[in-house]
Amino acid sequence: MKKLLLGILICAFLVGSSLFVVDKAACETINLKFAHFMSPKHIQHQKSFAPFCEKVDEISGGKVKIKIYPAGQLAGAKQLADAIKTGITDIGFVIPSYTTGRFPRTSALDLPFLFDTGVNAARAFYDLFDGYMADDYKDYRVLWLYATGPGQLMSATKPMKTIDDLNGMKLRTPSAYMTKALKLLDVNPVGMPIPKLAMSLQKKVIDGCVTPFSAVTDFRLFDLVESITEANLYTTPMTVLMNKQKYNALPDYAKKAIDLASGKPWGLHAADVYDQHDTNTVLEINKRGKITIYKLSPSEKAKMAERLAVMQSNWIDEWSKRGIPADRIMSAVSRASNRYK
Repeated sequence: MKKLLLGILICAFLVGSSLFVVDKAACETINLKFAHFMSPKHIQHQKSFAPFCEKVDEISGGKVKIKIYPAGQLAGAKQLADAIKTGITDIGFVIPSYTTGRFPRTSALDLPFLFDTGVNAARAFYDLFDGYMADDYKDYRVLWLYATGPGQLMSATKPMKTIDDLNGMKLRTPSAYMTKALKLLDVNPVGMPIPKLAMSLQKKVIDGCVTPFSAVTDFRLFDLVESITEANLYTTPMTVLMNKQKYNALPDYAKKAIDLASGKPWGLHAADVYDQHDTNTVLEINKRGKITIYKLSPSEKAKMAERLAVMQSNWIDEWSKRGIPADRIMSAVSRASNRYK
């Protein structure tokens, strides 16, 4: 009888101990890392990344904390996709075009003259994602999709108001497809990460760049650029991704907090942040009066578009050979462009 009572007491103790461990685990704070390559003063850090982390903290009741590592502390712009996949960071900001060939379906959105605002490009990205681009991200948990505002022609030397003015210019290019586009426009493209842009302009390594208006503020180009031609040449698709295994291993309350703080509403918000930042930058440019802004004429834009039209057929040929339904994807992208332009 004494042995039976002792056994019951031991079992009760063990059960109580295990419950205590479970309760304690449920109360522990989950700490996650979020990496990007830009300054903590960048508009996306201030109005997209940091507020997302704050929302997750609030929704989870303080149980999920996300620490941001900016300025390439954990990985550079081209290494972030791998850093997320391998767990160096749990969450990261990825520009698909910075890792050529890694996100082939998404690269259709890098082609010229598709969208005139970041929000419209982001809407198209979401429309196209499930049916055409999801395979690019099968190794990740996608938190949100978005895009920059449109890229403009910026010069530190002569104005670029016509297609002939571009001939021989050395311009910083943001992606492999914009490199191809600039070559077709008889430009000498120079690839470089955007944080190096200001120094390259200052040292006259390049004559200018193609980048959204917002870059003038973000990378302090007010005294380095003399003229900007508003051409709406391209938009750049972007995404915030999470390590898939890390997300799947989270308790339900943590997943819920992340899901509620991200998704399409937050992607459209992040894109609108860029569009509004473009608008505010133009106001500041006009206020300072040091940079002249031209608008590309419809006839010159038509000439550029005609010369660059071959890029779509080249894109289809390139990726069809690799087993991707490129023709179907490009048709969907063209429909989205007509819908949102």
